[in-house]
Amino acid sequence: MKKNFLHLMLLVTFVISACGGGSESEPDPCSIPINLTVSNQQNAAAGQSTGSFVVMATGGNGGFQYQLNNGSFQSSGTFNGLAAGSYNVTARDSQQCTQTIQVTVDEDAQTSVPSFANVVLPIMQSFCATSGCHVTGGSAPFTITGHEDVAPRATSIKSRVAAQTMPPSGSASLSSNQISAIVAWVDGGAPNN
Repeated sequence: MKKNFLHLMLLVTFVISACGGGSESEPDPCSIPINLTVSNQQNAAAGQSTGSFVVMATGGNGGFQYQLNNGSFQSSGTFNGLAAGSYNVTARDSQQCTQTIQVTVDEDAQTSVPSFANVVLPIMQSFCATSGCHVTGGSAPFTITGHEDVAPRATSIKSRVAAQTMPPSGSASLSSNQISAIVAWVDGGAPNN
């Protein structure tokens, strides 16, 4: 009986030793912290998916891969084509240890459209609706008295103004700010604002 007990104790000791019991445990590979930094962050244009950022991982065990939200892991921490919103980026090292950071992409304010009544029409009245041009009896194919005259021709007006072929040579030229205002108004949908 004593002999059987001794054999049993030796067997238990051998099993514990073989399984790593009774000795110092292996160090935790995830005890080395992973540090995440965000750089090159760009806002998204209003209503567009043009935002971007870069996440860089340091520390940990190296060999980092990056995941945006629940997507696939990739070797690069660069993320492009993002709409405004919050994103979770997880960095995973070679030992499968992870760290997550939340990054917010803001949206740029929508550029306001210049007022037709207060900006665009006064420019056109001063430079286009002048004697001999866009007036009744003038040489131009239409008169400029209001929005209803200009809006249907907005794209053509933008092209001519941007190319600086209107007003025609020999007439006073538009300033770059005046050209920009007309172009922005047309690009904004040529509203009657």
